[in-house]
Amino acid sequence: MIVEILIFGTVQGALLALLSLGFSLVYGVGGLLNLAHGAFFLITAYVIHWMIIFFGFGFWIAAIISLAVVVGVSAVTYLGLMKPLQDSHIGIVLVTFALAFFFEQLVRFYSSQTYYIVPPVPGTINFFGVNFPAQLLALMIGSAILVTLVTLFISKSKIGKTIRAVSQDMEAAKLVGINTDMVLMTSVMISALLVGFAAVLYAPGNFIAPRIGWGYLLLAFAVTIFGGMGSIPGSILGAFIMGYASSFTDYVISPSLSPIIPLVVILVMLLLRPQGLLGKKELL
Repeated sequence: MIVEILIFGTVQGALLALLSLGFSLVYGVGGLLNLAHGAFFLITAYVIHWMIIFFGFGFWIAAIISLAVVVGVSAVTYLGLMKPLQDSHIGIVLVTFALAFFFEQLVRFYSSQTYYIVPPVPGTINFFGVNFPAQLLALMIGSAILVTLVTLFISKSKIGKTIRAVSQDMEAAKLVGINTDMVLMTSVMISALLVGFAAVLYAPGNFIAPRIGWGYLLLAFAVTIFGGMGSIPGSILGAFIMGYASSFTDYVISPSLSPIIPLVVILVMLLLRPQGLLGKKELL
């Protein structure tokens, strides 16, 4: 049982890290709560499905197309909806909520069935007597690589340094000539790319439905609150703590209680430590 908890807790932590990292990045840079975050997962998963079923593409070609689509959608979302309202945080919350609902209904309109399943990556892995799909190993490795790359990108690259500057003081960044609109759009696009990769690595072998975006939004939100709003290290730490907690609940207590873990985390952290585990002083 311990091995199962460790394996599937790591899987959950890897997924949650990808989901929460982008959500935390956008909030940390511009203080923007993007409630269409889960809809980006939805879009990616369904584009993969449509590319495979209707156009006959292989999985990896479909995945590349879906990532390009979701990044493009995120750029349009920022330019068309978030940028005009960036001075009104409640306005962004409302408009991104409406956008998420729009995408849910759009997918529902173009889907003839309630549930679909994306074909899984073939093969299984045996680890200390526990068999699990090779897809999950790809998720763990892929998540580790992506989280490392994003962290290095933000801490070492020129664009990353401008992102950090804007996250610390947007007005001062404007005064020294930084294009804050470009930085914010880049952050939203990176966020969507991370969510897209989460869908590419996790959706195969799993059922998808028009409403799944809300569940992934809740997970991202819960981990971000737990780790600290705007804190990338906090999001990564919170993701794996919550992942192991969910896995422990599945195997030791009851799988039916696992879905309420994010809600409990949100309530407890808001009451006891509103700033989260690590809080937010700077992006990294």
